[in-house]
Amino acid sequence: MPLELIAAYAVFAFVGAATPGPNNFLLLASGIRAGFRRTLPFVFGISLGFATLLGLIGAGLGTLFVHFPQAQIALKLLGTGYFLWLAWKIAGASVARSDDTRPLMGFWTGAAFQYVNPKAWLICITAVSLYLPAGAGYGALAVLVALAIAVGMPANLAWAGAGQGMRRFIASPVYLRRFNLAMAALLILSIIPVWLA
Repeated sequence: MPLELIAAYAVFAFVGAATPGPNNFLLLASGIRAGFRRTLPFVFGISLGFATLLGLIGAGLGTLFVHFPQAQIALKLLGTGYFLWLAWKIAGASVARSDDTRPLMGFWTGAAFQYVNPKAWLICITAVSLYLPAGAGYGALAVLVALAIAVGMPANLAWAGAGQGMRRFIASPVYLRRFNLAMAALLILSIIPVWLA
């Protein structure tokens, strides 16, 4: 792969991982609830899930939507249902137990979440279609996957760290409740572009 293409893809991958979206809203909420260290399994799960999704799409899974458009509708419905359930879970998170330090999600949930996360699918399909040269082998795909992890992990860690940093400001039940409602609303709003596309 040309170095210019690799550099352009690295910027694209970082922006995709760092900008607000479902993963980052959940990382922020988990960082506030459980702290940075306890959110790390979720961060690593996101990285593994995204990397495997990117690898599978690069290996040909993305053509599933071309041959079976109803599969895309099914994914949208599944993802929307899951996001609404997560928003309900976040909005209703126990405010009275502010000492609850369990993370919102763990490693395997973070990995599996990528497969119903419309933003993850959109980034992976875009990455493969724009940055994987036609006829490129698995070596080029491995470069894309490795770069996605290398630039995505620090972005995800930053969101979890931001949550950790906000813990003391959202210590009161009133502020925590407002924050939970705001995160739930943002998670629901992140679904809208998927249906408008």
